[in-house]
Amino acid sequence: MERYEGIGASNGLVLGPALVWYKPSLSVGRRRCELSEVKGELEKLDAALDLTREELKGLRSQLHGHLGEDHARILDAQILLLDDEDLLTATRRAIEKELLTAASAFAQAMGEALVPLHLSQEGLFRERIEDFRDVEQRVLHALRGGADLRPELVKPSIIVASELSPSDTASLDPSLILGFCIDEGGPTSHTAIIARSLGVPCVVNLRHLSHRVQTDDILMVDGTSGQVVVNPEEAVRKRFAQRVKRRRQAEEKLRSLRDMPAVTPDGHRVELAANVELPVEIPLAMRNGADGVGLLRTEYFYFQKGQLPNEEEQLAAYREVLHRTEGKPVIFRVLDVGGDKLLSAMGGYREYNPFLGWRGVRYLLSNPDLLCVQLRALYRASVEGPLKIMIPMVSDVGELRQVKEIAVHCLDQLREEGHPFQEDIEMGIMVETPSAVAMADELARECDFFSIGTNDLTQYIMAVDRTNARVAHLHRPSHPAVLRSIQRTIDAAHDAGIWCGLCGEMGGNPSLAVLLMGMGIDEISTNAAAVPMVKKAIRSVAYSTAQQWVKDTLALSTADEVDHYLKIRAQRGLRDLLLENHEGSSGATGEES
Repeated sequence: MERYEGIGASNGLVLGPALVWYKPSLSVGRRRCELSEVKGELEKLDAALDLTREELKGLRSQLHGHLGEDHARILDAQILLLDDEDLLTATRRAIEKELLTAASAFAQAMGEALVPLHLSQEGLFRERIEDFRDVEQRVLHALRGGADLRPELVKPSIIVASELSPSDTASLDPSLILGFCIDEGGPTSHTAIIARSLGVPCVVNLRHLSHRVQTDDILMVDGTSGQVVVNPEEAVRKRFAQRVKRRRQAEEKLRSLRDMPAVTPDGHRVELAANVELPVEIPLAMRNGADGVGLLRTEYFYFQKGQLPNEEEQLAAYREVLHRTEGKPVIFRVLDVGGDKLLSAMGGYREYNPFLGWRGVRYLLSNPDLLCVQLRALYRASVEGPLKIMIPMVSDVGELRQVKEIAVHCLDQLREEGHPFQEDIEMGIMVETPSAVAMADELARECDFFSIGTNDLTQYIMAVDRTNARVAHLHRPSHPAVLRSIQRTIDAAHDAGIWCGLCGEMGGNPSLAVLLMGMGIDEISTNAAAVPMVKKAIRSVAYSTAQQWVKDTLALSTADEVDHYLKIRAQRGLRDLLLENHEGSSGATGEES
């Protein structure tokens, strides 16, 4: 029995057999051809491109049939890449001028195209590389006569692979997928999105798991904690099976809450929204009973084409989002790059300490034209449905004032041009820096709402890089220093007459969500899968009880003391949720760990 730990990318528990898939990879050196062979190499290239294009179109159709148009569109980027003029011009030039073979020329041109993407090490920027690599491999295999690149899934299995491209997952029968365990990738990879849509667990960043597991090995996968156990002992397997059973029973009960509000037994209501990384995740949020989207990360609209979208392209994308949310409000966070979200195409560059560097609103104010284009598109989209605008990483009142000046300029332009828009759109900020907490009373007088980003706020308050495995255990939002900062922020918002929400991962923990409710938080936005569980927690604990929890925990000194207090004080109706959450965060085997 061996245990592995990665990153949980889709919640859930599963016990089942593995299907290990190794994708054949071709490596092409710098091979030359004779001048007399140039014409033939160009013809080979065109034929390989045509064959690859038809393969991808077929997979797109298959993916559309299995999961719908939203997922099928993800393959469009790969299909378009085959017609990319810059890429093809570079390839043909290498054949004609450098006398490279078609395979060598295409690999060289693709390598040059990948250089900017390799500058980014995290997030959606990094994950777009897989689209390029998949196209490269398909074309190279076509140049060698073609090869079947599809994994063979013939029975319900947990897919184990180094990485899966959109075209790889397109060839799988969703009814046979029990879960995913992937060596590479992150929570925004296509595989993770597919997993969340299917409602199956997914763990990514497992490094070399695919080389240590064999097909038909039995796996225990916890998509919440990111833990995987290979060939567990019988006793461990039985206990895990009981966890799976309890979770299914709990999920059945939670489904009945879909259309009910997040209201405590004594009548206190909290708005419960969903964080959305990609538009394709919105239907899950709506199915789970979210009151709206509390954080729509707009970076996706910039990443999907690898270039800056113009105003009309953004307008179309934002309108589509608003249509999907069925009249429920959406908070659009304007472009947030920098830190672990570096975009070289926008003038970014590697920094020694990117989390303290040119990111968030600092980047936007250095590129006011880019910000203005996005604000114009958002204001114009406002006639399609309720939306709010949120500014990331504000650390100074002056930054907020500059953004507001740009916004006023954009609105004046739209009026002059005759574009309709809603006049009363709220603009708020993310509170995610210690300086924003310290200046919360001043900032609250300058904006319409706060949304506390606890992922970064915890990181900055505790001086902990949450991506550094050596200190990541110190990144705990239950630490009293973080809790006191949150309480101060909420109080400052209410004193100024504005509402205060929270959109960090902290809100997906049932006990911490109840604590936040007791602090007076007006809105909690969490991942879509956690919405039913958090709603159940809020509906299970009286507001007066939650307020007492706050009074007690704010007097404690350590995160351990806070966690212990919350576990002990939980009411019976909440305890089952806390137990499952505790098991999910402490190990894939829960009680047996």
